[in-house]
Amino acid sequence: MKKMLMRFFMVLLISLVLTGCLTTEFKEYRFTINEDGSGSGSIKYINLVSAEDEGEDVSFADFQELIDDYLRGETFETDNPDYQVTSKELYEENGQICATLEFTFDHYSAADFFRYEQCNCSPMMYYTGDISETVIEIDGEKISDNESIPVYMWSPEVRNFYIKTSVNDDMSNAHDFVDLFRLWKSKQ
Repeated sequence: MKKMLMRFFMVLLISLVLTGCLTTEFKEYRFTINEDGSGSGSIKYINLVSAEDEGEDVSFADFQELIDDYLRGETFETDNPDYQVTSKELYEENGQICATLEFTFDHYSAADFFRYEQCNCSPMMYYTGDISETVIEIDGEKISDNESIPVYMWSPEVRNFYIKTSVNDDMSNAHDFVDLFRLWKSKQ
Protein backbone atom coordinates (compact mmCIF):
# COMPACT_ATOMS: atom_id res chain seq x y z
CA MET A 1 0.00 0.00 0.00
CA LYS A 2 2.85 2.36 0.87
CA LYS A 3 4.43 1.70 -2.53
CA MET A 4 1.15 2.44 -4.31
CA LEU A 5 0.76 5.74 -2.41
CA MET A 6 4.36 6.71 -3.23
CA ARG A 7 3.77 5.91 -6.92
CA PHE A 8 0.57 7.99 -6.86
CA PHE A 9 2.41 11.00 -5.46
CA MET A 10 5.23 10.57 -8.01
CA VAL A 11 2.71 10.49 -10.87
CA LEU A 12 0.97 13.56 -9.42
CA LEU A 13 4.29 15.38 -9.09
CA ILE A 14 5.32 14.45 -12.62
CA SER A 15 1.98 15.57 -14.01
CA LEU A 16 2.33 18.92 -12.24
CA VAL A 17 5.83 19.38 -13.66
CA LEU A 18 4.75 18.38 -17.16
CA THR A 19 1.63 20.58 -16.98
CA GLY A 20 3.86 23.63 -17.28
CA CYS A 21 5.28 23.09 -20.75
CA LEU A 22 6.77 19.78 -21.90
CA THR A 23 3.99 17.29 -22.62
CA THR A 24 2.81 14.58 -24.97
CA GLU A 25 -0.49 13.88 -26.67
CA PHE A 26 -0.54 10.08 -26.24
CA LYS A 27 1.39 7.27 -24.58
CA GLU A 28 1.52 3.62 -25.54
CA TYR A 29 2.56 1.16 -22.84
CA ARG A 30 3.65 -2.37 -23.71
CA PHE A 31 4.59 -4.93 -21.08
CA THR A 32 5.78 -8.52 -21.22
CA ILE A 33 5.71 -10.49 -17.99
CA ASN A 34 7.77 -13.66 -17.68
CA GLU A 35 6.79 -16.83 -15.81
CA ASP A 36 8.94 -15.80 -12.82
CA GLY A 37 7.17 -12.41 -12.54
CA SER A 38 10.01 -10.33 -13.97
CA GLY A 39 9.44 -8.52 -17.20
CA SER A 40 10.14 -5.84 -19.73
CA GLY A 41 8.26 -2.93 -21.14
CA SER A 42 8.27 0.13 -23.27
CA ILE A 43 6.59 3.51 -23.22
CA LYS A 44 6.09 5.33 -26.49
CA TYR A 45 5.43 9.05 -26.21
CA ILE A 46 3.49 10.17 -29.28
CA ASN A 47 3.57 13.82 -30.37
CA LEU A 48 5.89 15.40 -27.81
CA VAL A 49 5.18 19.14 -27.71
CA SER A 50 5.66 22.30 -25.72
CA ALA A 51 2.58 23.94 -24.23
CA GLU A 52 2.70 27.70 -23.90
CA ASP A 53 3.77 29.04 -20.53
CA GLU A 54 1.50 31.99 -19.66
CA GLY A 55 0.99 32.69 -23.36
CA GLU A 56 4.67 32.42 -24.29
CA ASP A 57 6.25 29.92 -26.66
CA VAL A 58 8.93 28.16 -24.61
CA SER A 59 9.47 25.30 -27.04
CA PHE A 60 13.23 25.86 -27.39
CA ALA A 61 13.75 25.53 -23.61
CA ASP A 62 11.39 22.55 -23.46
CA PHE A 63 13.19 20.79 -26.30
CA GLN A 64 16.50 21.37 -24.53
CA GLU A 65 14.99 19.92 -21.33
CA LEU A 66 13.80 16.89 -23.31
CA ILE A 67 17.32 16.27 -24.65
CA ASP A 68 19.32 17.10 -21.51
CA ASP A 69 17.08 15.72 -18.75
CA TYR A 70 15.26 12.82 -20.39
CA LEU A 71 17.19 11.56 -23.43
CA ARG A 72 20.73 12.10 -22.15
CA GLY A 73 19.92 12.58 -18.48
CA GLU A 74 18.38 10.32 -15.88
CA THR A 75 15.10 12.06 -14.99
CA PHE A 76 13.00 9.06 -16.08
CA GLU A 77 15.26 6.69 -14.15
CA THR A 78 15.05 8.85 -11.03
CA ASP A 79 11.25 9.03 -11.30
CA ASN A 80 10.96 5.26 -11.93
CA PRO A 81 13.59 3.56 -9.75
CA ASP A 82 12.04 0.08 -10.20
CA TYR A 83 12.75 0.16 -13.95
CA GLN A 84 16.16 -0.61 -15.42
CA VAL A 85 16.23 1.44 -18.64
CA THR A 86 17.74 -0.46 -21.56
CA SER A 87 17.25 2.10 -24.33
CA LYS A 88 15.98 5.58 -25.12
CA GLU A 89 15.18 6.89 -28.57
CA LEU A 90 13.90 10.23 -29.88
CA TYR A 91 12.64 10.24 -33.48
CA GLU A 92 10.24 11.73 -36.00
CA GLU A 93 7.22 9.68 -37.04
CA ASN A 94 4.31 10.87 -39.20
CA GLY A 95 5.38 14.50 -38.82
CA GLN A 96 5.45 14.28 -35.02
CA ILE A 97 8.26 13.91 -32.51
CA CYS A 98 8.06 10.67 -30.56
CA ALA A 99 10.20 8.97 -27.97
CA THR A 100 10.44 5.35 -26.87
CA LEU A 101 11.90 4.13 -23.60
CA GLU A 102 12.53 0.43 -23.06
CA PHE A 103 13.13 -1.08 -19.65
CA THR A 104 13.11 -4.22 -17.55
CA PHE A 105 11.78 -4.81 -14.04
CA ASP A 106 12.27 -7.49 -11.40
CA HIS A 107 8.60 -8.03 -10.56
CA TYR A 108 5.34 -7.13 -12.30
CA SER A 109 4.26 -5.06 -9.28
CA ALA A 110 6.91 -2.53 -10.33
CA ALA A 111 4.76 -1.91 -13.42
CA ASP A 112 1.59 -1.63 -11.28
CA PHE A 113 0.23 -5.07 -12.18
CA PHE A 114 -1.13 -7.30 -9.46
CA ARG A 115 -2.56 -10.78 -8.99
CA TYR A 116 -3.28 -13.21 -6.22
CA GLU A 117 0.20 -14.63 -5.54
CA GLN A 118 -0.93 -18.03 -4.20
CA CYS A 119 -2.32 -19.21 -7.54
CA ASN A 120 -1.01 -18.91 -11.08
CA CYS A 121 -4.64 -19.37 -12.11
CA SER A 122 -5.39 -15.82 -10.96
CA PRO A 123 -5.89 -13.19 -13.67
CA MET A 124 -3.37 -10.39 -14.06
CA MET A 125 -4.87 -7.02 -13.11
CA TYR A 126 -3.93 -3.39 -13.64
CA TYR A 127 -5.29 -0.36 -11.76
CA THR A 128 -5.34 2.81 -13.89
CA GLY A 129 -6.61 5.13 -11.17
CA ASP A 130 -3.07 6.21 -10.23
CA ILE A 131 -2.26 7.71 -13.60
CA SER A 132 -3.40 11.17 -14.64
CA GLU A 133 -4.10 9.94 -18.16
CA THR A 134 -7.22 8.68 -19.89
CA VAL A 135 -7.18 5.09 -21.12
CA ILE A 136 -8.33 5.08 -24.75
CA GLU A 137 -7.22 1.59 -25.85
CA ILE A 138 -6.43 -1.50 -23.84
CA ASP A 139 -6.28 -5.19 -24.66
CA GLY A 140 -7.60 -6.17 -21.22
CA GLU A 141 -11.14 -6.42 -19.97
CA LYS A 142 -12.53 -3.77 -17.63
CA ILE A 143 -13.72 -5.39 -14.40
CA SER A 144 -16.33 -2.78 -13.49
CA ASP A 145 -18.40 -0.15 -15.26
CA ASN A 146 -17.92 2.03 -12.19
CA GLU A 147 -15.46 4.77 -13.23
CA SER A 148 -14.16 5.09 -9.67
CA ILE A 149 -12.77 1.53 -9.92
CA PRO A 150 -10.68 1.57 -13.11
CA VAL A 151 -9.28 -1.97 -12.96
CA TYR A 152 -8.57 -4.11 -16.02
CA MET A 153 -7.76 -7.80 -16.10
CA TRP A 154 -6.25 -10.36 -18.43
CA SER A 155 -6.57 -14.13 -18.30
CA PRO A 156 -3.76 -15.94 -16.41
CA GLU A 157 -1.94 -17.18 -19.52
CA VAL A 158 -1.54 -13.70 -21.09
CA ARG A 159 2.07 -12.47 -21.04
CA ASN A 160 1.87 -9.37 -23.28
CA PHE A 161 -0.12 -6.27 -22.32
CA TYR A 162 -1.00 -3.09 -24.24
CA ILE A 163 -2.41 0.19 -22.92
CA LYS A 164 -2.78 3.48 -24.83
CA THR A 165 -3.61 6.68 -23.00
CA SER A 166 -4.44 10.25 -23.87
CA VAL A 167 -2.27 12.61 -21.86
CA ASN A 168 -3.13 16.00 -23.30
CA ASP A 169 -6.34 16.34 -25.29
CA ASP A 170 -6.08 20.13 -25.64
CA MET A 171 -3.32 20.79 -28.15
CA SER A 172 -4.54 24.29 -29.05
CA ASN A 173 -1.56 26.08 -27.46
CA ALA A 174 1.03 23.40 -28.26
CA HIS A 175 4.16 23.99 -30.29
CA ASP A 176 5.70 20.98 -31.99
CA PHE A 177 9.38 20.12 -31.94
CA VAL A 178 9.75 19.02 -35.57
CA ASP A 179 11.99 21.88 -36.74
CA LEU A 180 14.05 21.84 -33.54
CA PHE A 181 14.43 18.06 -33.77
CA ARG A 182 15.57 18.21 -37.40
CA LEU A 183 18.12 20.90 -36.56
CA TRP A 184 19.38 18.95 -33.55
CA LYS A 185 19.51 15.70 -35.56
CA SER A 186 21.54 17.37 -38.36
CA LYS A 187 24.21 18.32 -35.81
CA GLN A 188 24.58 14.81 -34.33
